[in-house]
Amino acid sequence: MIKPLLCSAAVVALLLAPGLCQAVGNADPALPVIPPRIFKITDFGAKPDGATLNTDAFEKAVAACTAAGGGTVLVPAGQYLTGPFALGSGMRLRVEKDATIRIDNDFSRYPKGNKGYANSITADKAHDLEISGEGTIDGQGEPWWKAFRADKTGFPHRPFMVVLTDCTRVLVKDVKLVNSPSFHLAPARCTDVTIDHVTILAPADAPNTDALDPSGWNFLITRCLFDVGDDNIAVKAGGPGTPAKPSCGNIVVKDCTFLHGHGLSIGGQTPGGLRNMRVSNCTFEGTTAGIRMKASRAQGGLVEDLRYDHITMKKVKNPIFITSYYPKLPSKPEEDPAQPSNTKGPIWRNIVISNLTATECGDAGTIWGVPELPVSNVKLSNIRISAKKGLRIFNAREIQFSNTEITVEKGEKQTFHNAKVTGL
Repeated sequence: MIKPLLCSAAVVALLLAPGLCQAVGNADPALPVIPPRIFKITDFGAKPDGATLNTDAFEKAVAACTAAGGGTVLVPAGQYLTGPFALGSGMRLRVEKDATIRIDNDFSRYPKGNKGYANSITADKAHDLEISGEGTIDGQGEPWWKAFRADKTGFPHRPFMVVLTDCTRVLVKDVKLVNSPSFHLAPARCTDVTIDHVTILAPADAPNTDALDPSGWNFLITRCLFDVGDDNIAVKAGGPGTPAKPSCGNIVVKDCTFLHGHGLSIGGQTPGGLRNMRVSNCTFEGTTAGIRMKASRAQGGLVEDLRYDHITMKKVKNPIFITSYYPKLPSKPEEDPAQPSNTKGPIWRNIVISNLTATECGDAGTIWGVPELPVSNVKLSNIRISAKKGLRIFNAREIQFSNTEITVEKGEKQTFHNAKVTGL
């Protein structure tokens, strides 16, 4: 049964504010320009035996590359153990085929600060930066996961494997990133980033092993495979940002494969906002969610102008999952009343999902806003979903379906509360 929507005039004014819904273009990001010089790490003392700690050799190669004005730090075939090291501007880290960078997992010698263990491969405020090659960067995460499982509240920050902060013109291509102690690849507050043909792997039960956590502007993520223990992609719209310029925007994800993991997520905090994301020709199999948006009343923001097209899912627990109650849904929507003057809550609006086929799913989908900030203006067309349980839409308006078929094994096909839904 469709029940009336409860929404204050002030909230309606915010939702319909002029100038906030204008999408911007999705031109390909600018690529880095790298000088042709080569700095082979073995020329700086690196040993490819998998046992010698080569941190000093990596640091010397990077320093020589920087002093020369940029070039390629080359990792030839072999196994190279290293602690943390940093990259710089005008630099390519090339990991050749049959080469592996192994991140040191000996806690006694791995650097640690006040906030926990250092991240492994980093760059800060760099421009024209590339990580490429057909080799592997291996975080050797098993000891880190085991220690975290034994002390989830007290264990220090585990290393993120590749962290690029405030960087411009970034390319990550062809490499394989595996078994990070925690997040694998985190380009934070970056501009003009291309991530192409990258494979990111970790066991399905490896804790907090997000594959890719992007934030910033002008991202192209294409031809990648993600199979990990947490979010496959988690767009981090945490801030800072404004309605005029959100913290994240112009993100394209296409031709990617999502296996184990929590799906293609936005959040779980969105105060900085996100505008204009395009997702197309992607396949999900065995993920806990597919299209996922998550935030809480206290850590939300404006997320708008999202398009998902030609998406295929199989054995996904919840193919469409939009929630303003992250991390935990209330037991009953009617038991949570609207809160007045909530300026920190999530706003999800102007979302288009088309040509989606999802089979053997757990739920048909969940769209669940808070009553004072309902999910709004979601258009779903050419949708085919088969699931064990039906679709739930709570605290939402202008949810428009067309050419949609939902089949369920038991119970109602759809349940609504405080929602305005057409086309089903």
